[in-house]
Amino acid sequence: MTQIIQEFSSREALLKANSALIAQLQTRLKMKRWKISEGENLKVAYYRVLVQALQAQNAILKDCEIDELKAELIELKELVQCKQRE
Repeated sequence: MTQIIQEFSSREALLKANSALIAQLQTRLKMKRWKISEGENLKVAYYRVLVQALQAQNAILKDCEIDELKAELIELKELVQCKQRE
């Protein structure tokens, strides 16, 4: 596996890592002859783990974004209530 992005703190970073993984898999799938090399099954297992990790990270980022939106919504509601009281 070539170097995949180490930093996954943004959706853009996750997309880049996923794009790199897809490109590597497409290259492998386009080969005319498949010669299963030693450790190939292990490599595929690592790809699966990477995909699961990317999915988990994406879910965490989504939860953080939802929490931020909730906080903004609460702030807006409080602002509206203050304006209505005036």
